[in-house]
Amino acid sequence: MTGIVPDTLKRVSSVATLPAIALRIMRIAEDPAATSDDLQRALASDPALAARVMKVVNSAFYGRPRQVVSTTAAIQLLGVSAIRNIAVATSLTRLFRGGRSVPGFDAPSLWVHSVAVGAAARRLAEACGKVSPEEALLAGLLHDIGVMVSLQAWMPEFSAVVAATGADKALEFRDAETQLVGADHEQFGAALCESWRFPRTFGLVCGHHHAPMALPEEQRLLPALVHVADVLAARAEIGYCRTVLAREIAPEILAVLGLTETDLDAIEQTLVDDQANAMSLLSA
Repeated sequence: MTGIVPDTLKRVSSVATLPAIALRIMRIAEDPAATSDDLQRALASDPALAARVMKVVNSAFYGRPRQVVSTTAAIQLLGVSAIRNIAVATSLTRLFRGGRSVPGFDAPSLWVHSVAVGAAARRLAEACGKVSPEEALLAGLLHDIGVMVSLQAWMPEFSAVVAATGADKALEFRDAETQLVGADHEQFGAALCESWRFPRTFGLVCGHHHAPMALPEEQRLLPALVHVADVLAARAEIGYCRTVLAREIAPEILAVLGLTETDLDAIEQTLVDDQANAMSLLSA
């Protein structure tokens, strides 16, 4: 397979490789035959990650009524999906924090935005009842990972994208990427998820969060949810939002989720606090 997208993945290093512990836990989460003992052994191999799990399980983020003192109890209370999120989020925050900056853009600001999208997506999932909140959270955290691929592999061209979209507010980020890089962050993100062997749903989110209705009906739900979360984070101006052009949400996208603008208003009112709480927990 040739082309700019696979060739780009070959050029990147730190972005294209997740730590072994994150990949191991992702495999456990997706394996129906895996047990809590498998997850316990994985956590035991990484004391720093185990400590972060304990911090999260005892936080207001998950609203546990009593103190949890062991990773075994944490696994039982949080579940495998939440542990997966903590492992991947810890890896992602290091990746974004170590990302290079160009005039008008810095990677940590994109991470701030991504955490806001994850927090909003989690709330949206709770409101619509059609998606696992944990799956929605991770999808939101991952949605713009393709931007980091573009930044690392095509820094001069990416700098030009940032400059062009900063100068022309009507210019869509994806259009500038296509013109100046040769592919956009959705294409890079989808390909990266595939190379990581993540579940296909996450690749669909990374590849279609700006245009979820372009997908077949049976594939739209999670990309549509993250699309809405992305717009809500941009409305609140949390982090680097230039990748999001629209500030309105099409009625047909809300219909996919079975939500109304009134539902969104309630989520927007708590988003700044939700993002701050998630940021303190999910960032290493």
